[in-house]
Amino acid sequence: MLSTSNLSAAQAATYYTHEDYYSAEEAAHPTQWVGKGAASLGLAGVVNQQEFSQMLSGQAPDGRSLKGKVVDPEKRRAATDFTFSDPKSVSIAALVQQDARVLEAHHQAVAKALSVLEERYAQTRISTEAGRTKVTTGNIAAAVFTHSTSREAEPQLHSHCVVMNATQLADGRWFSLSNEAAIANQKLLGQIYQNELAVALKQHGYQIEPKAHGQFELAGYSSELLKAFSTRRQQILKLIEE
Repeated sequence: MLSTSNLSAAQAATYYTHEDYYSAEEAAHPTQWVGKGAASLGLAGVVNQQEFSQMLSGQAPDGRSLKGKVVDPEKRRAATDFTFSDPKSVSIAALVQQDARVLEAHHQAVAKALSVLEERYAQTRISTEAGRTKVTTGNIAAAVFTHSTSREAEPQLHSHCVVMNATQLADGRWFSLSNEAAIANQKLLGQIYQNELAVALKQHGYQIEPKAHGQFELAGYSSELLKAFSTRRQQILKLIEE
């Protein structure tokens, strides 16, 4: 499953406040920079707070501006959060049964979906003699935060991929990232993640049970078990009964 949301610098900064659940499991699931844009800026490995804050403000680690024009910081989109979430049975296998192979399968599926987003849908707008036009850049800078619990403290493996509002042209200039194409193809990116995840799990001996809307669960995990680890689902069912 893939969900998206645009973030202001203030919103995205909460990923680094200890009070917020996003950073509660950083030791168990290290953060990481991904994307050709990140590599071009020398961003690699664990995401540190200073670099993260600089990128959110549209500034490279060396202080260069990554914005094509001056924009009101309060109105500027700092990043877009692409959140990839496992089916409940996969989360149970990875986190409750602690099968490290399942966790790795999740990481591989996220990486594949992000690579497609970067290659096909990373774009910006530039001025030409014919007017403003959109061009594909093929690079992103994203900070990935992987977590193993939901806000209800249930086992829920998911990765927040915070794609910065910056992308680089072939001539080295940086402009704002147009995220319309990526969001318009959100369903496809989610399917790519699901398919990659299912293939990897099959290779590890798990059986897949297809569900509606391209989703799946692992065979052998009863609906009662899935409900037991889904507080939100139980709350919704209770409301329906009432």
